[in-house]
Amino acid sequence: MVFTGTSTTSAVQEAVDSIPFQRGDNAVILDMDFPLFHAEAYRLRARGVEVRVVRSQDGDYEPERLYEVVDRRTRALLMSSVIWVSGARLDVEEFAKVAHEAEAYVVVDAIQQAGALRPRGLDRADFVAFGTQKWLLSPFGLGGMCVSRRAVEELQPPRPGYSNAPVRDWDAYWLDPNKAPFYVDPFKADSPLKFEYGGFIPVMPFRAAASAASLINEVSIEGVEAQVMRLRRALVEALEDLRADVLSPPEQSKASGIVLFRLGDSIRQAQDVVRRLAARGVVITARGAAGVWGMRASVHFPNREEDVEALGEALRELRE
Repeated sequence: MVFTGTSTTSAVQEAVDSIPFQRGDNAVILDMDFPLFHAEAYRLRARGVEVRVVRSQDGDYEPERLYEVVDRRTRALLMSSVIWVSGARLDVEEFAKVAHEAEAYVVVDAIQQAGALRPRGLDRADFVAFGTQKWLLSPFGLGGMCVSRRAVEELQPPRPGYSNAPVRDWDAYWLDPNKAPFYVDPFKADSPLKFEYGGFIPVMPFRAAASAASLINEVSIEGVEAQVMRLRRALVEALEDLRADVLSPPEQSKASGIVLFRLGDSIRQAQDVVRRLAARGVVITARGAAGVWGMRASVHFPNREEDVEALGEALRELRE
């Protein structure tokens, strides 16, 4: 694991910029993915890279759809492990299998998974990026990623800094009057640390993330996921009792801590419900992308069934 700056964005950009795209190559993204990947698509197009888009099927994606767009000029697949709008958990292992058959690199945004779900299949990706906020229970200000052995061996960091240098004794290095440009190599060639941010990492977010990680490890990621799934089932049952339209995939293998649902006919109605819930001390969000929209409720292991009941009761009262 390496730390790459202040957010998932900095980690994803480090990964994308390390991939040697050439004019005429292509990259694959998902149409409902987070706007971070839309921004990366814009940057890639400016470099002469074709961006191919996989369309969702009611907020979900099947790995087989990749065969329609991946070919010998595909250099990268950019995807999230959990879709931020619908909460669909994607089979990263199968997606990576298709991409790797074409020798493409796989860059995964795992911020909607890290800290809440077991890392199933993520070890098949070449880069797994995350931020420490959200499910890792930390403040904003720190991003990181895990890097595959293949990426370490084949790729170079796009912007190494001084702290990437393979220096064993920094005290001696600072005192050495002979140091000059090209005195040492710019990065540790055989280590994922060459992708780490080469400057200053903010201390307070780092310490907060370390404490939150200790808490999650104390519970165990298996225990965290089990609690998230229990609360998710309770949430779905409560929504079904209200005759809400639950849009998140029903399969257990595709479930996450995010549940998307509708009670009205428009996103404006959803926004109004969200505002009225907030006035009652119940916080959810309204989200939409690529034609899919609704209200998004998220449950994590610090939540209790009483929280789910409070949401259900508040929604019932607002409908009445």
